[in-house]
Amino acid sequence: MGDINYDFIKNIYESVGKGNPSPKTPPPNSSSPKKPWGKIILVAFAIILAVFFGFAIAILSRFMLFETVLALLPGEKLIPKTNILILGLDKGVEIHRSDSILVVHLDPQGNKANILSVPRDTLVAVPGRGLDKINHSFAYGGAELTRQTVENFLKIKIPYYVTIDISGLEKMIDEIGGVRIDVEKRMFYVDYAQNLYVDLKPGMQTLNGRDSLSYLRYRHDREGDFGRITRQQKFVGALTKKMMQGGTFFSYPKLMLKFLSYLQTNLNTKEVLGFVLSMKKIYELGQIDMDSLRGNPISMDGVFYLQPVDSEVQEAVSKYFRQ
Repeated sequence: MGDINYDFIKNIYESVGKGNPSPKTPPPNSSSPKKPWGKIILVAFAIILAVFFGFAIAILSRFMLFETVLALLPGEKLIPKTNILILGLDKGVEIHRSDSILVVHLDPQGNKANILSVPRDTLVAVPGRGLDKINHSFAYGGAELTRQTVENFLKIKIPYYVTIDISGLEKMIDEIGGVRIDVEKRMFYVDYAQNLYVDLKPGMQTLNGRDSLSYLRYRHDREGDFGRITRQQKFVGALTKKMMQGGTFFSYPKLMLKFLSYLQTNLNTKEVLGFVLSMKKIYELGQIDMDSLRGNPISMDGVFYLQPVDSEVQEAVSKYFRQ
């Protein structure tokens, strides 16, 4: 567990929940511009952190807490340029593995952020374990070993990590009344060993928590893990839209207090606040790009892997992390 002062967070968030919100209203005849996927993903990270920590982009804006937050942050308010590993954990199986692996590069001073998704089947060297799937590193040594593994693989410094238990996401989605999304195809797959039962029909519908996880975890078609990553991006956009709705928005304090236990991080309290403030600045003023590594499918001893192409990895690292 990171150095998080939960009483500090709880007290602030309870005061927010009891306050009188005065959301800003847009001028007449104004319309919100469509935002690119990178911004949707980034603000969704902030919203997820808001559920667990109490400070998201929307809350900072609508409750106008900037003065309060800044007063609690001595010295530099924004975090310096840094990299953060975000892991979505699949705890539906006995041995926990990271189901989603994203590396976020934040440059608040330059108003830039980049997000790189690493497929979970990527074949890498896991410290102390040899060659294995990158997501197995979590089962061997938790978030810290995964952080080291990704750091060595990409050859960049990644000082921070945030892990989110997807079972907490399931409960949160049920709490907010589901997420409206257009399921693009028939999805059916059963794997009792993985505690996975997917049975979704195509069309626009409201997915409850369990069906949402089925949609997020499904990858048993010709698109494989890459199609799954695309669906995750699509779902995050739909979740963000739902979280920004009035009735859901004002339930943030209750949600945050309920789901704190589903998140782990090595960020301390000051860093969390600086992280969210930095994301807000980048979201409003900056440029955000998102990409995914790929690789060549191979089989070793009957096990499927994605073998990364060194030149493509180096190109992605140079483009997104060494500017």
